[in-house]
Amino acid sequence: MKKIPFTTIAIWGLLIAVAALCFPSGHAMAADAPAYGLPMFFGFAGLIDIFDTRTMLEAVEQMKRPRRFLRDLCFPPAAPADTETVDIDIIKGKRRLAPFVSPLSEGKRVEDIGFSTNTIKPGYIKPFKITTAQQLLNRQPGQTIYQGGQSIEDRAQIKLGEDLAELMDMIDRREEWMAAKAMDTGAITMKIKAETGDKTVTVDFLMASSHKVTLAGNDLWSDTVNSDPLTKLRSLAQLISQDSGLSPDTLILGTDAATAFLNHPKVKDMLNFRRADMGEINVRELPNGVSYLGQLRAPSLFLDVYTYDEWFIDEDTSTEGPMVPVKKAWMCCSRCACKTLYAVIQDMEAIEGGQAAVTRFPKSWIPKNPAVRHLMVQSAPLPALLQPDCFVSVQVLA
Repeated sequence: MKKIPFTTIAIWGLLIAVAALCFPSGHAMAADAPAYGLPMFFGFAGLIDIFDTRTMLEAVEQMKRPRRFLRDLCFPPAAPADTETVDIDIIKGKRRLAPFVSPLSEGKRVEDIGFSTNTIKPGYIKPFKITTAQQLLNRQPGQTIYQGGQSIEDRAQIKLGEDLAELMDMIDRREEWMAAKAMDTGAITMKIKAETGDKTVTVDFLMASSHKVTLAGNDLWSDTVNSDPLTKLRSLAQLISQDSGLSPDTLILGTDAATAFLNHPKVKDMLNFRRADMGEINVRELPNGVSYLGQLRAPSLFLDVYTYDEWFIDEDTSTEGPMVPVKKAWMCCSRCACKTLYAVIQDMEAIEGGQAAVTRFPKSWIPKNPAVRHLMVQSAPLPALLQPDCFVSVQVLA
């Protein structure tokens, strides 16, 4: 019997191994290069299961999410926690003087100011969508009806990307809503669907009543003769500086408040008095509904002024409302210590896979009957107003 050379055996073994890797069985593999910028090599080799949790998590991390103005401005994300609760440290500053002592006596001990800590369990978010086989068989919007169009595998991959993006947008919008509520009232009220019925949970960040102002009478900005928006803003800026130790740098106006402010004679007079360098209005459109109106520069007042056109659907009334109330003005310091906190993902697959401490956790599965694909994204966010004295919310119109 003729002896087979060792090199021949090695080559055949290598070819078999490559074939096994390139043509695996039992999983739906991506036919083309995977979406969202994942490495081309893996897509070319056919090794990516597009519905694998780890693959989707990598895709989510690389997706370019829509910019959310309020959250990004004042609540940058903190590192996700690996616990189901988060600790909120409310910081209240005090302007204390160093005590006088004799140079020959011992130093005088100064007590720590301290802070109040609340342990909060953030509201859990887990929206999901269902994809049926019929949805993949039908032509999708914009797809050609002629031969050479998308295959079923192509449509499955595209549908996954679209559904992931939609669920992510819903979570982003919820985070933006939470940030807006914190800035407006100093508290977030969450209506949670629980196992035994719905319940309401309120997270109160202890914003002082003096930082939640409602103007009335001659102070309303609609009174163009008696009211003085600039004087009022200056006094509120001083309030923030006195209580927090930080100077406000941002003014966010609702749409009606912005119109009243820009049309107010005293505001126009100040902005036209250029020799004093009191500020300028230079309206610029920014992405995602943000308009930059310009800068206010005056004694004790240096603010970038914005309006923000973003809406949400109210869960109770099914009506659309603005993120920033149209008749309100918010003043804040964007350099404050506020953060968006994330609790642990409470999912066995996330825990066992070492992926529980993340801001988003996508997963997908198919039940036996009916055989439809479920896609879900989980998150446990909380935009935390850790320095409530850095914010003022003002109702400027009746």
